[in-house]
Amino acid sequence: MNLLYMFPFILLSCLLIFSCNNNSDDIDMYDYRLHWEVESNYIEQNRFRSQLKLVNESGEVLDDNWTLYFNFMRMVDVESLPPNLRLTHINGSFYKLEPGDEFEPLHAGEEVQFSFDAFGSAIKKSDAPDGAYSEFAGGRIVPVKMVIEPFEREEQVNRSSYDAVPFPTPDVVYEQNMQLSKLGEDEIGKIVPSPVLFEKAEGIFTITNETSIYYGQGLEREASFLSNALAQHLDTHPQIIEGDGTERENHIRLEVDEIEVDGSVKRFGDEAYHMNISVDGIKITGSDAAGVFYGIQSLRSLFPLEVWQSNVNSIAVDAAIIEDAPGFTYRGLHLDVSRNFQTVETVKRLLDVMAFYKLNKFHFHLTDDEGWRLEIDAFPELTEVGGRRGHTRDERDHLIPSFGSGPEPDKPKGSGWYTQDEYIEILRYANERHIEVIPEIDVPGHARAALIAMQSRYERFIEEGNIEEAERYRIHDPEDDSEYMSVQRWKDNVINVCQESTYRFLGIVFDEVIEMHRAGGVPLTSIHIGGDEVPQGVWVDSPQCRVLLEETPDLDSIDQLQVWFFGRMEEMLAERGIVMSGWEEITLVGYYGGEKELNPDFAGRSIPYVWSNIWGAGTESYSYELANAGYQIVMAHASNFYFDLAYNKHPEEAGLYWAGFVDTRDPFAFMPFNLYKSGIKTAMGEPIEEDAYDDFEQLTEAGKNNILGLQGQLWGETFRTHNRVEYMALPRIIPLAERAWVPNQSWMEIAARAERLEALEIYWNEFANRLGQRELPRLDGMNGGYGYRIPPPGAVIENNELRANVAYPGLDIRYTIDGSEPTDESPRYTDTVTVDENTVVNLRTFDTRGRGSRVVTVE
Repeated sequence: MNLLYMFPFILLSCLLIFSCNNNSDDIDMYDYRLHWEVESNYIEQNRFRSQLKLVNESGEVLDDNWTLYFNFMRMVDVESLPPNLRLTHINGSFYKLEPGDEFEPLHAGEEVQFSFDAFGSAIKKSDAPDGAYSEFAGGRIVPVKMVIEPFEREEQVNRSSYDAVPFPTPDVVYEQNMQLSKLGEDEIGKIVPSPVLFEKAEGIFTITNETSIYYGQGLEREASFLSNALAQHLDTHPQIIEGDGTERENHIRLEVDEIEVDGSVKRFGDEAYHMNISVDGIKITGSDAAGVFYGIQSLRSLFPLEVWQSNVNSIAVDAAIIEDAPGFTYRGLHLDVSRNFQTVETVKRLLDVMAFYKLNKFHFHLTDDEGWRLEIDAFPELTEVGGRRGHTRDERDHLIPSFGSGPEPDKPKGSGWYTQDEYIEILRYANERHIEVIPEIDVPGHARAALIAMQSRYERFIEEGNIEEAERYRIHDPEDDSEYMSVQRWKDNVINVCQESTYRFLGIVFDEVIEMHRAGGVPLTSIHIGGDEVPQGVWVDSPQCRVLLEETPDLDSIDQLQVWFFGRMEEMLAERGIVMSGWEEITLVGYYGGEKELNPDFAGRSIPYVWSNIWGAGTESYSYELANAGYQIVMAHASNFYFDLAYNKHPEEAGLYWAGFVDTRDPFAFMPFNLYKSGIKTAMGEPIEEDAYDDFEQLTEAGKNNILGLQGQLWGETFRTHNRVEYMALPRIIPLAERAWVPNQSWMEIAARAERLEALEIYWNEFANRLGQRELPRLDGMNGGYGYRIPPPGAVIENNELRANVAYPGLDIRYTIDGSEPTDESPRYTDTVTVDENTVVNLRTFDTRGRGSRVVTVE
C-alpha cells in the first residue's frame, strides 16, 4: 500500500509530454522549453497553484494545431485554466492540454504562460514535470527541455499555511544536531543490530590465508559464504572442511546446537547464535543454519574498517563472547519494481545489505498499474505489453509513459522485466543469504498493467476468430460500464472479480510463480495479493457481477464483492499450500464505501501488512486492533517505515510526503509494543498531546504475540536509478534492522514522555555515532560502495565564529570561504572557525570515498 486515500496532498513524480503537429523538419533537441514554477501552496480548499510557461525557440509558428500531454500526480481543477487553453484528464496522471478557442499563435521567440490549481501541495523538484517530449508530423519525437524554477518563498516550501514542520535551513539543522555529540570508539556498539550480550575478552584472533573453516553437517552453504566473504578482503578463499576441527588451531568452527540466550533455550527456527572469539580461534554455534549465518555477519561487523577499504594480508578481530537472537521473526524490506524497473544487479545489492543487517524477508512488489515485471510463459503479453511504457495512442503494444519514462518503449526506467531464469537467480541469491522472497501480485486493484496486457491478448484472439481462447483468461468485462477513479486517478485498473476467467488467469499466474520457486529449490510459503485501494464504484454496472449476485445466496450487494474475492483468493492459495498475505484492506469490510469494520473471517489464516499509521489521521489503532483480533500482522507503518517518503522538506530531497517525512531516526524511535508513545507530532508537524491515544484500543498480551515483525517500504515512483534506490534505502534500513531485531529497549518503558524522550536521545546519540563512525564508512567499501544519503551539515555563524555539526557524528565536514563548492580536499571542520564580517561559508559533509552532500551556505 503506497498512497493514502484520505490525504489529498499526495506526491508522486511527474512526466510532461509536448505534442504538436508541425511540418518543420529542422527542429533540434531544445527548440522548446517548458518552465514549471509553484506559485503558492496556500490556496483555499487544500489546493496549490503552479505555473507552466512554454517557450517557442523553434523558429516556427505554433498555431492551433498542437497538443500538450503530461503526467501530473495531482487532481487538476480543469476549470482553473484560462479560456485560451483546454485541459482534459485522460487517465491516471495523464492529461491533455490543447489550444482553446481564444488561443493566439505562438511565434518564434514568444512564450505562453498560464497558471492552474490542483489539489494538495507541491514543495519539491521531484514534483515537477519530467520526461518531456514533442511529437511532430510523421511521428518524429523530440525531447523538450524542462526548467524547474527555484523554491524560495514560504508559500512554495510549506505544504499549506498550517504546515508546522520546520524547513531544514542550516541553523535549524544545527539546532537539531546539538542533541548529538561524538563518542569515543569504546563507547559505541560494534554490531548492528545490537546483540543481546556482548562481552569483550582479552586478546586478538588473526584471520589469515592459512585460516581454515570447519563446518558441521548441513552448513556447507554458510561455510562457503564465509570463505567468499573473507576472500573479498584477503584475496584468497580460506579452505572449508566438513568436521568439528577440535584438534586444530587457527581456525573458525561453525556448528548447530541447542543454545541459551538470556536464559531462554533456543532451538531450530529461532535464528539464534553464540560466538566465542579467542586467541585460539572463532566458534559460531547457531540454533539453526540461519543463526550461524547471522553469527557470520556479526563477525564481519567486527572487522576493522580498514579491511573494508582495501585488500589485506590478515584480519585482526578482538576477542569477545556474543549471545544473540532476534526479537521478531519477520524483519522485512519491500521493493516496488513496477513503477520504475530495477535490474537484477540492483536487487542483489539490496539483498546483500539486507543480509548484512540480518533482515530476512524480501517483499517483491512485481505488479501494479504502471508495469508487470515477471515473465509468465502462458501470457507473454503481461511483460511484452504490460512491462513496457512509451508513446502510444492505443496501448496495444505497451502502456502510456509514467514517472518520466518518456516516449521510448524500451527505455530502462519505464520498461523491463525479469525472465523466469532471472527471477530464479534472485530467489537463489536471497536464499543463500537466508532471505525469504515474498512475491506480490497486486489484485484486484492496482492491476492496470495486467488488464491492458490481457486485453491486448483478448483482442488478438478476437481478430483471429478464436473467441473461446479470447475469453478463457479474460480479466476485464467488456460490457462493464462502471465508472470509478482510483487514488492515482486510473479509471480502469480493477479486474472483474465476478467471472471465472479471472480466477483461471490468477491460477495460472500463481502456479507459474510456485513452479519458479520449486525450480530454484526455494519453496514458496506466501503470496502477497495486495488488495489495497479498490475505489468506490467498481463493478456497479457489470453484467457479470449482476449475474453473480443473483446466483450467489451469500452475496447481497456489490459492497460485499471485495471480501468475497479475498475469500476466493485465500481458498485458491490454501489449496496450493500457500498463505495469503496482503495489505490491511484484506481484513476490512466496507473499505471503499462507508465505515470500515474488521473482518474476522481470515484471522489466523492470512497475514495483513498494516500501513496506514499516519500520526493524527485516526488510523493509528489498526495494528493493535488486528493483532488483538487474532491476526498475525506485519507493522509496515507509513509514519516510520515508508522509505520512499522524503527525508525532509528541502526541495532537493526527492520523495513523497503524503504521510509526512521519514528521517533515519524515525525507524529507530518506533515502539512496536508501545505504539502510541511513538506519536509525538502529526504528519503536519503539530504536537500530539500525551493523552491523545488513551481511548484507542490498547495492545493485549495475546495481541503482542501476534506481531510478527516490521517491514520497510521502498515504493518506486521516484526511483529512476539504482543510486536512487540506495539513497532512499540507506541509511534508513539500518535503524529498521535494529528495531526489528531489538523491538524493546529500556527507554521505551519510561512512562513520562519528557523523561522517555530524554532517554531516547541518549540511545539515539550512540546509534548515530555507530552510523557515522562505523556503519557508513563500512558501506563505502562494501560491494564497491553504496550510494547512501549523506546528510548536509548544520551550521551557524555567531559573533564571527563558524560552528557546524552533522547528524551522524564521525562524518567529515569540509568548508570554503571563497565562494567555491567544497571538495574532499577543502579545509576540514574540526572546531569553531573565526571568519571575517560578511564572509559567505559553503559547507558539505563527506564520506570516506569523497562523495559529498548537498552544499549548505551560511553568512
